[in-house]
Amino acid sequence: MSDLIISRDPTGVSIELNRPRAINSLSGRMLAAIGTEVAGARRVDLTGAGPKGFCAGADIRELRTLALSDPEQAGEWLDVEYTIDLAIARVGTGTAHLHGISMGGGLGLSLRLSRVEARQDLVLAMPEVGIGLWPDVGATFELSRAPRLAGRHLAMTGCSIDAASALWAGLVDVVVDENGRQLDVDPQASALARSAHWIEACYDSADPVAVVEALRRRPEPQARSTADLIATRSPLSVAVALEAVRRAEHAGSLEEVLDTDRRLGRSFMRRSDFCEGVRAQLVDKDHHPRWRHAGLADVTRAEVENMFG
Repeated sequence: MSDLIISRDPTGVSIELNRPRAINSLSGRMLAAIGTEVAGARRVDLTGAGPKGFCAGADIRELRTLALSDPEQAGEWLDVEYTIDLAIARVGTGTAHLHGISMGGGLGLSLRLSRVEARQDLVLAMPEVGIGLWPDVGATFELSRAPRLAGRHLAMTGCSIDAASALWAGLVDVVVDENGRQLDVDPQASALARSAHWIEACYDSADPVAVVEALRRRPEPQARSTADLIATRSPLSVAVALEAVRRAEHAGSLEEVLDTDRRLGRSFMRRSDFCEGVRAQLVDKDHHPRWRHAGLADVTRAEVENMFG
């Protein structure tokens, strides 16, 4: 298919996502084709076409359309995505070449390969809380293992980070130039590492309301602006995101985390802010989503637990 450029050799398969106008967003057809290509492969290499980025994530317009008409089928769509993420993780060997916008479903395909390269222009995020989802594709497995509770911060805010920060967080292995040459990057000097002191202090709680209150009390302007950012996200999604990362901190495997994501995926397709979030951001583009809850304090513990099935 034209949205993928495939090349094979005796040891594996190279896949270029080739939908640059959509920043290589992953349609259902693309995911199914990738699943076919990686079956039985011993190596998988991944790249994305175009200057804007490796992959903006799953095609959430397509998923929203499906969720509006048939939530159960939308849950199955996500099941297929997670199955492919796991299949690539089980191959393990290969290189992901990340550049520019690298988010969501694109990270699900790439994070578990043996070498994850990031160019200097990397803009990495799991931004799902901004559209009424949670950081899925098993990403809470990696986020939960980032140092100093940085993964909780990235999950609850959906904020993007640069290449040096991604290196510090353990989400990429190396930073390279456009020719693939490794660059000397100090992860300890990254923006995320420099914020780690207040992140660790504020996110050490199981209660998302307490996290935001701690952020508002901090002297650092960036911490207080983070509280303001979280207030714009789906309250249900933010609460589930924190719980998902906390559960992933104790998970023994990626498979366990993806099993949790399968349950969450079906819950979110049935009852969540997802369709409204995509409407506001990508359909009507008014950027004023009408979330189901007025704020985090209105999301009950029972509601969060029910999303996990």
